[in-house]
Amino acid sequence: MAAVPCTLDRATGTTIDREPLLRNAWGVRWNGATNRVVYMQPGSGGYYRLFTMRPDGSDRRALTEGRPGLPTKHQGSPYWHPSGRYVLFTAQKQAWAGPRLFGNPDYEALPGFGRHDDLWLIRADGSRGWQLTNEENARDEGVLLPVFAPDGKHIAWSSRQPGGTYALKVAEFVETPEPHVQNVKSYQPGGSLYYEPGSFTSDSTSLMYTSDQDTHSFWHSQIYRLDLASGKSTRLTPGSDYNEHPNVVKTPSGDWVVYMSTKGVNRYPFHLLLGTDWYAVRLDGSEAKRLTTMNVNRPDNPENAGFMQVATAVAPSPSGTSMLGDVQDSLVKQTGMIRVVHFVCATASGR
Repeated sequence: MAAVPCTLDRATGTTIDREPLLRNAWGVRWNGATNRVVYMQPGSGGYYRLFTMRPDGSDRRALTEGRPGLPTKHQGSPYWHPSGRYVLFTAQKQAWAGPRLFGNPDYEALPGFGRHDDLWLIRADGSRGWQLTNEENARDEGVLLPVFAPDGKHIAWSSRQPGGTYALKVAEFVETPEPHVQNVKSYQPGGSLYYEPGSFTSDSTSLMYTSDQDTHSFWHSQIYRLDLASGKSTRLTPGSDYNEHPNVVKTPSGDWVVYMSTKGVNRYPFHLLLGTDWYAVRLDGSEAKRLTTMNVNRPDNPENAGFMQVATAVAPSPSGTSMLGDVQDSLVKQTGMIRVVHFVCATASGR
C-alpha cells in the first residue's frame, strides 16, 4: 500500500533544512506548471533584481537585469502567472530618488514598502515587459505585494493612498492585444486603514489579506478572507498577536492558510522586536495549528538558530509536501534568506 503524502492538512509540525537554500534573497514564489522558482535579491548597487531557478537552487537565471524598457531601480515582490508564462512584479519609478538607509538605496521604494512603485509584468524568459499601472509619484502613493489568482484572470495588490492609508485592488488581467488590467475594483472592508493581500483561494473567489481594521495597530494586524462577490470580510485569527502574510495552500481536504504570527514566540537577548513563526488555519478560521518553532529559545529545539527569525511569506511545492519560506533576520535592514520547510505527520507513513 502506497504511503499517504504528508500534506499541510495532515501535518503536525515541520522540519527545516539546516542550511538556507539562498542567503540574502527573498520574495520566493514556486510555479507548478514549469517547476521553477522566482525570487528577488539585491544587486551590486543595492537595487533589487529578479531571478529564476530550479527548486534545488540550480540553473539560476537573471530575469530583469539589463532588460530594455524596464526601470532600472528596485524591482521586486514577484508572483507567477499560473501558466508560468509571466511574472508580475513591482518596480520603482525611474524618476524618483530617496535617501540610502541601512545600506539600501531609495529605502522608501524597497519591495514590500511600495512608495513610488508601479505594477509591471514580464515574460518568463525576460524578453518583454509591460507597465500595468502608473501611480501618482507622491510621497504616500505606490503599490505593493501583487498576486495572481489561480484562474490567471485576476490580479490583486495593495494600493497606498494619500494620507498613509491603503486599499485592496482587484482587476481583470487581459493578455490581448497586449497584457493589461481592466475593471479595477477597490476594497476597504473596515474603512481607510491598512490592507495587504496574501493570496487568492484556490477557486479564485476570495482573497486572503492582512489588516488592522479591528485593532487599529499594524503591530496587531490580523488575517481576513474577503469574498470578492459580496465584499464581505471574515476574520480568521483571534486575539491581539501580530499576524501577516496569509498564503493559501491547496490540500486534499481543501484550502488551508499559512501565515506568520508572534503567538507563542520568545524575545531573544538584545532584540527589541519579536520574531515570528508559521501557523496554519482553515478558511473558516478553524483547526489553527503551529507549524514552526524558530523563535522558541530552547537548546534542544533544532529550529532554534539562537537569534530572532521573522517568518514571512511561503511558496508551497507542487507536491504539497513542503514549502519554501522567506525568513528575515533584520526588519530594519530588510535582509533575509530562503529556507526549505518540510511538513511532518504523526504517522510513519506520512513522509
